[in-house]
Amino acid sequence: MTSYLKFANMNFRRRRRITTSCFSIRGAQHFQLLKNLAASNTALKVHFINSLSIPLIALVCSTAVVSETATAVDLIAVLEQAQNTDPLYREAKANASAAAEGIPQARAEAWLPTLAFTGSVTRVKQEITLEEGIGAGGDVAYTGRRFRITLNQPVFHYDSFMRLGQADLRLKQARYELAAAQQALILRVSERYFDVLAAKDSLDFATAEKQSLNGQLVQAQQRFEVGLIAITDVQEAKAGFDRATASQIIAENELDNAREALRETTAVYFEQLAVLGDSIKLTTPEPADIDAWTETALAQNLNLAAANTASEIAQKEIRVQSAGHMPTVDIVGSHGFTAQGGRFGASEVTESDVALELNIPFFEGGRVFSRTRQATHEHNAAVQRLEQTRRAVFRETRQAYLGVIAQISTVKALRQAVLSSKTAVDSTRAGFEVGTRTAVDVVDAERGLFQARRDFSRARYDYILDILRLKQAAGTLQKEDLLVANSWLLER
Repeated sequence: MTSYLKFANMNFRRRRRITTSCFSIRGAQHFQLLKNLAASNTALKVHFINSLSIPLIALVCSTAVVSETATAVDLIAVLEQAQNTDPLYREAKANASAAAEGIPQARAEAWLPTLAFTGSVTRVKQEITLEEGIGAGGDVAYTGRRFRITLNQPVFHYDSFMRLGQADLRLKQARYELAAAQQALILRVSERYFDVLAAKDSLDFATAEKQSLNGQLVQAQQRFEVGLIAITDVQEAKAGFDRATASQIIAENELDNAREALRETTAVYFEQLAVLGDSIKLTTPEPADIDAWTETALAQNLNLAAANTASEIAQKEIRVQSAGHMPTVDIVGSHGFTAQGGRFGASEVTESDVALELNIPFFEGGRVFSRTRQATHEHNAAVQRLEQTRRAVFRETRQAYLGVIAQISTVKALRQAVLSSKTAVDSTRAGFEVGTRTAVDVVDAERGLFQARRDFSRARYDYILDILRLKQAAGTLQKEDLLVANSWLLER
């Protein structure tokens, strides 16, 4: 009993192992012990039965877990958590904010004046020696002062004008990438959410398969002991049970991995997720035209829009670099004060000047030509990335559309396969009872049933994910699109 209470208080990542860790308690003494425990602890609602063939401790374990389980978290709640914690999405938001700062910087370089103040105080010591001339030599020391305010107003800088256009495009690109990151987050959360559900289903099916095959093994041993079957049937049942045990271990590990993947996005572990109910509706995409979806994707896909904007930025960079040979015009004005001394008298000078400066760079060692060629190559690379993105969007859109259509048929077929497999199991068991079927047939039928259930469960999740992938490829995926899928979820 102490071991049981310890198991009941473990965290949720281990609670699913309680049932398999608990052992069957048989006999009147253990029965009375459990009854006394229930009488002293109302939280343990144990349904006692007189048939000792049912593992009573399993009932205690399952009831205790339910009593401690928190409310199931649905898909929308998980997404909201991820929006606040996912590093990839937060990185995209920071990049968009950083890109927005490029506009005032480019505007300042292209249009706004710069004002600078310079000043100096200098201690000067002179040693004057006269061989001829008027006056006396000797040592003189004085302090000189120089102050100047300079104003520079750009008039024409072609490269600065191009950089201003680039800043606008970079902000546009960052916004596309942020919206794409939002869509990617929606899909990533959905994939990892349903991966957890699929892994949990696999574990449940593996556990049920193990329990069923364990019962089959016990029955085979009993029939062998009375001489109804051969030892080979017992060995086949034992082999099936061992394979089921291995499958359960693998399923437990996959569930742990799926929960870790979801935690990577949300930064928290969710004790219980709402599961997919039976009310899921299988509908074809609207419009039911793969070419229409493809055209929409090529026009609205956010990754494609971002790649196209990047190509435009690279094209402007060619003009920026080639502007290294173009003239620049500035208005420069300054006002200054200079004070100095010396043997020949002190002076104070105040001066102001305004000038229109023209700068024409003729030759800079080939640097401008080289940078222009470099920018041209980078633009060609951006064009190829754009084409690759366009082809990927084309493929992903059609793949997602065909995936939705295929999953509709798959779900329907697997639903019927589950029913057929259940009928096959019942028939095989009945044949085994009368001696027309072997234990191998029963094990194979059991395995086929649980495999059909696993495939049916996974196909329903894939149908929902393919719908989301299709909308992401078309550039229309929004948080509201999860509301439909969220309405199909139920608390376990």
